[in-house]
Amino acid sequence: MNNRKNLKTQPLEVILDQSVLFLLFGFTIFMAIVKPSFLSWWNIQSILIDVSIYGVVACGMTILIISGEFDLSASSQYMWAQILFVTLLNLTKNPLISVLLTICSGLLLGTINGLIVTRLRINSFITTLGTMTMIRGLCLVFTNGKMVSTQEPFAKALGSAEFLGMSSLFYIYLAVLVIISLMLKYTNFGRRFYSTGGNIEVARLAGINTAFQKTTAFSIMGILCSIGGIMLVAQLRAGSTQYGTDIALTCVAATVIGGTRLSGGAGNALRTALGMLVIVMLYKALVFLGFQAYYQNLVKGLVLILVVMFDLFMAKRRATRR
Repeated sequence: MNNRKNLKTQPLEVILDQSVLFLLFGFTIFMAIVKPSFLSWWNIQSILIDVSIYGVVACGMTILIISGEFDLSASSQYMWAQILFVTLLNLTKNPLISVLLTICSGLLLGTINGLIVTRLRINSFITTLGTMTMIRGLCLVFTNGKMVSTQEPFAKALGSAEFLGMSSLFYIYLAVLVIISLMLKYTNFGRRFYSTGGNIEVARLAGINTAFQKTTAFSIMGILCSIGGIMLVAQLRAGSTQYGTDIALTCVAATVIGGTRLSGGAGNALRTALGMLVIVMLYKALVFLGFQAYYQNLVKGLVLILVVMFDLFMAKRRATRR
């Protein structure tokens, strides 16, 4: 009887486990029928650029959620990176110094988040909600609420450079994705994130410095927010507190759609990339179908709720199978 029951449930398990692929395939077919221009090369390039910029930050969110934490301040760190990079580029005229200082700034902000969570033992929701507000306030004070822009050749060159018909931003994301994926799968350091998020007490008993792992996860998040901010400046040649306000929640949604558990201990960056592709395609589809921005925000919120519901559903199924 048990074997017969397992055979019946196997197809459902396959569909649920590979839901992101089925969703991506089905949505692509739907848009190809309804709006054939959706699959034009120009739009595909546009989709991949958006996936690349948001995807870099989503790699950091994946590590954090695997570790059992998350970061609401990602949007504010992303804003700060844009503004700081533009300012440094205009002041120093030196791309290398500007990139390094912007990344170091992200490392510092991420590490501060991590230390508050691990050393002061304040919940990451409260911690990053507070730092989100503080960093956003810093951005507004720094810019007086205005957009900052740059005409430096480096930003233009980075944003417009192409190889094999693809933007340089896509290759930056590809490099980050490969590095993060290899680290999580093949290094002891990466596997400790899974142990920390899966069962922190067992991880401690196994000799893992869980505080270090969590702090490092926040630090990596800060670095990747900075890289994402630099990439956006390369695309737009500007930075603003209005750019990327939804990036934190979008990255959480993409991560969970990709199969990373909100409870921690499972997930990978490659599936997060597919989740981000689904979300960006959905947002682009709304534009193609003529929906106004108000409806887009409504759909973004709905997607997040549905993603959390799906994660809870999968968690119950795993508990039942045990």
